[in-house]
Amino acid sequence: MPANIEGSKFENVPSRTYDERVEARFAALEKDVAVMQNNFATKDDLQALRAEMHAGFERITAAFNSHRQEVKAEIDKLREEVLTALSNQRIDFNAALAKQREEFQVALLKLHEEFSVALANQRDDFHVALARQHDEFHTALAQQRDEFHTALAQQRDEFRTALAQQRDEFRTALAQQREEFHAALANHSIELYKGFANQAWKFYGLASLLAAGVYYIARYVH
Repeated sequence: MPANIEGSKFENVPSRTYDERVEARFAALEKDVAVMQNNFATKDDLQALRAEMHAGFERITAAFNSHRQEVKAEIDKLREEVLTALSNQRIDFNAALAKQREEFQVALLKLHEEFSVALANQRDDFHVALARQHDEFHTALAQQRDEFHTALAQQRDEFRTALAQQRDEFRTALAQQREEFHAALANHSIELYKGFANQAWKFYGLASLLAAGVYYIARYVH
């Protein structure tokens, strides 16, 4: 009978031969027992058979223990191989991880240098564009200031021209109004003088009439 270890692929050939011999021995013992039963074996035969069976059981136990020791040795050997393989695999993994970490650090350093160079170039381009925009802004601001001063001067000249024209028109209207006022005042003075003269003549006539009445009363009444 083959002695296979569960989970392994090796076979113990000597144990299999021994098992075949044990099976043959058991077959012979069974045959002897059958013969003894048929022949009405004696007590000595039974004791001999019992001793033979006991010896066979001890041989079987010894073979089983030997086989168990061999299986245990194979299992220990397989465990050591597995542990050695795991240790080697861990060492290889650590070496690969260290190598990958070094490559990653080199790549990261290279990327950092490229990023720094790109950032410096972008900063220079930004400063150049900012300086150009600053110059364009000052140029546009100067041009706008000149245009504003020109428009302001033109508007100031137009305002002064309009103000001078309005002042001349105002003075002309004021002179015309003054002349009209003087003419009206002169006419009013003449009319007032005529009214005063008329009133004076009226007072003179009344006074003459009163004087004549008083003279008449004083002379003819007394």
